[in-house]
Amino acid sequence: MSRFSSHYLDTRLDIFAGRLIGYPRLVAFIEQPLERIMAELAGPRPGREAFDLSRAGRVEAQLMQHALEDIHILIRPFSGSERRFFFFAMRWFELANLKVLIRGKFSGAAREEIEQQLVDLGSFTDLPLTRLLETDDPFEMLRLLETTAYAGIVRQARRVYEEQGHDLFLLDATIDRVFFIDLTQRAQFLQSQDAEFVGRVMSEVLDRFNLLWLLRYRFAYGLSAAKSFYLLTATGRKLRSVELMRLARLETVEEVIASLPAPYRERLEGLQVIADMETVMEYHALTVASDMLQRKSNLLAGCFAYILLREAEVRFLQALIKGKLLDFDPALIRQAVGAGT
Repeated sequence: MSRFSSHYLDTRLDIFAGRLIGYPRLVAFIEQPLERIMAELAGPRPGREAFDLSRAGRVEAQLMQHALEDIHILIRPFSGSERRFFFFAMRWFELANLKVLIRGKFSGAAREEIEQQLVDLGSFTDLPLTRLLETDDPFEMLRLLETTAYAGIVRQARRVYEEQGHDLFLLDATIDRVFFIDLTQRAQFLQSQDAEFVGRVMSEVLDRFNLLWLLRYRFAYGLSAAKSFYLLTATGRKLRSVELMRLARLETVEEVIASLPAPYRERLEGLQVIADMETVMEYHALTVASDMLQRKSNLLAGCFAYILLREAEVRFLQALIKGKLLDFDPALIRQAVGAGT
């Protein structure tokens, strides 16, 4: 990458990072009226259409579209292995569409209902959405998906789904697991310093997912230690393979928490509900990403951290605005966005 493009990226990343809302401010939105929230989100952004509050699905799509536009601008100067890494990382957004399609088809939802939940990813789109929506049944859709760029992910997810009693959570988790394995492999093709700094952020994300999947597999689904370990992804920063296998052999959630390395043990101590643990682990991973972005230790890792933070921000706002449009009580919204822990 040229010095000019690096300077451009530094400046552009500073601008986008400065627009991130931040967790305390997001939580404060819960107690505010929807009109004030939307006015703050719109801000001085000329050229962008006003938010359409006629239905939740539309404003959710607009929030995602705005994020994708910014990310596309940010990663445009990259080339080679860096560009390939980022474009693969952007599949994290499209996995949401993949899950909507699979859940919708297997639950028998109407095409219109499924279509409303899909997000237009523009140039990042790999899925043939129209053809997938036109399939007659979920298995025809899976066969079509196996001809796309997501063939490997779908084959493994389908096998787990069929072997584990047709559970959609396990199918979703397998999709995420295979994605992170592939993303970790692609990070290895980056220059050594870039790979090191990107790995610091990604390893915290992997710890988060592995621990929560382990808890759900073992104690919500009653899978064996060996099967639970097999369904985990590439290892992270503190929860390496040996550590995960040891944790999988434990008999209670409390034993697992007590056996975790710092700082996870201290952060999760006293929690009883796995969903609350998931919120705490996600917040920890995003804090690491935020630190990487603010310290400017590595430009490529900073861009990757921004993508993770922006995606989490969009998810929070989507749930918040849907709750506001449905006139839910603030306490229920707080629970839905994971802000009650």
